[in-house]
Amino acid sequence: MSGPDHQALTQIKKSWWIPSAFGLTMVIVALSTTFILRIKADDIWWHLSTGRYILQTWTLPDLNIYSFTAPGHPWLPHEWLSEVVFYLVYSVLGAKGLIAFGIALNATAVALVYRITQRYSNSPFLSSMITLLAALMMLGNFSLRPYLFGNLFFIASIHAMEEPGAGGKLRPLLLFVLFSAWANFHGSFIIGLALIILYMAASVAPHLRGKKRSWAPTKALIIDFGIALVACTSTPHHIYGLIFPLEYLQNAMTGKVSYLTNISEWQSAGFSTPLGRMIIFYVMFCMFAIVGSGVSPAPIHIGLLVAFSFFAFSTIRNIPLLGIAATPVLARHLPKALSKFTRLFGSNSALSAAMDRFHKNSVHMDRRSAKIILPTLVSLVLLIVFSVPDKSTISYASTTGVTELKDLSPSFYPEGLIKQLPIRAKGRRLFNYFNWGGAIIWSLYPEIKVFIDQRNDCYPLSVFLDYFAVHEMKRDWQYVLDKWGIDAIAYPPSEKLTKALRNDIDWLVVWEDKQAVLLVRDKPTPWQDDILE
Repeated sequence: MSGPDHQALTQIKKSWWIPSAFGLTMVIVALSTTFILRIKADDIWWHLSTGRYILQTWTLPDLNIYSFTAPGHPWLPHEWLSEVVFYLVYSVLGAKGLIAFGIALNATAVALVYRITQRYSNSPFLSSMITLLAALMMLGNFSLRPYLFGNLFFIASIHAMEEPGAGGKLRPLLLFVLFSAWANFHGSFIIGLALIILYMAASVAPHLRGKKRSWAPTKALIIDFGIALVACTSTPHHIYGLIFPLEYLQNAMTGKVSYLTNISEWQSAGFSTPLGRMIIFYVMFCMFAIVGSGVSPAPIHIGLLVAFSFFAFSTIRNIPLLGIAATPVLARHLPKALSKFTRLFGSNSALSAAMDRFHKNSVHMDRRSAKIILPTLVSLVLLIVFSVPDKSTISYASTTGVTELKDLSPSFYPEGLIKQLPIRAKGRRLFNYFNWGGAIIWSLYPEIKVFIDQRNDCYPLSVFLDYFAVHEMKRDWQYVLDKWGIDAIAYPPSEKLTKALRNDIDWLVVWEDKQAVLLVRDKPTPWQDDILE
């Protein structure tokens, strides 16, 4: 073959291996979150236990079955489908399979963020930079928990709102599927409903200013909201499943339930903390893009930036949502802002000329590239890494040192203690360290029930107040232990409670290692059966 056809074929073959910005972004995200910034497994244990319970009994637990302090307290497992999926993946593919699944969910979310940038930006590498910034902020919740599904659904809902014609005639069905799945996977579906309301408000704003605009977009959004609202009641909990996240969010945002401020992810980022400064930098970067571009921002994009900046400052767990919600702002304004910035040095300056050349070359390269090649190759590499035996030098276990889920977050799984509790604490009322509750539930329920665990919505306020009274050794901490008839305590050796009880003649250390200490009361105190009344 010769002539133009041969040249065209040669060009196509070469283009297969030209990396795109998308491909490079996904390679960076997939490899770094696999080998460098590893996924966490802080809360996975009680989620796995709940998934196991649902599949074994084919029912959803409606009471706090895992604890002796609140056995009659209502429990609404609004993340039940996530927990079933997690347990199924773990049962079939083991720990490595579940870890790979979590990495894949995060990578998919990042890919969807990149697609948002493509709607506004014609600069592949700026799109990649914006996506990597969002991915960095999403690392705050890079843990094996239902929040991974929540991020996916949130990004999908932004796509749906940014593209009013997406789905065509199937849009109502697709929206119903999106929100009904979201409501069964994670309670953040309420943020999706708020998102539609934001877009509705932005569409009404021009009319309030007296501008003549078509009401068609507003009517379409009203229909979208109605469909999403009905879809969110398509859960085993029906209307109450829709109301529950509102109550939980109100408690968290207003401080009505004070114990949430003692839990790291529900604390405020503040302005002087490293996380607070990161949010400030990110918001200022967005403002630089808006002002520097010289283009009037869309009201909805300003609304997204303001609303989710407030959410991010209010509670740490919402920081990833800011990285996602601000993506349209950066994608629309940053390329123009940087272009104008380089022109300040003169149209003939070396910097301006170099930036123009880089932009043109990157666009040309991205258009010629096969965008799926690099993600496919890295997927194959990761498949091999997770599939080969642990003893292999290229295995995930060998390259990371992780062989079990407990290795991802060892401080949340006291392995030695878990083995000793059935021997030394069976039949006793155990006061356990908050972070260890999930691991004890997964490993030892129903033989041993916990005082407390990470399920913040499964306990009355009184139990949390009692826990922190003992944990912080407040004036009535000994009374709390007596009230609950606590005759065993499992706590880290560095905590002041442990140090105090070592010197208490009524308590004996029966086992300890570097991670945990198990103490038992020499003379058990009768438990007051009427404290729950």
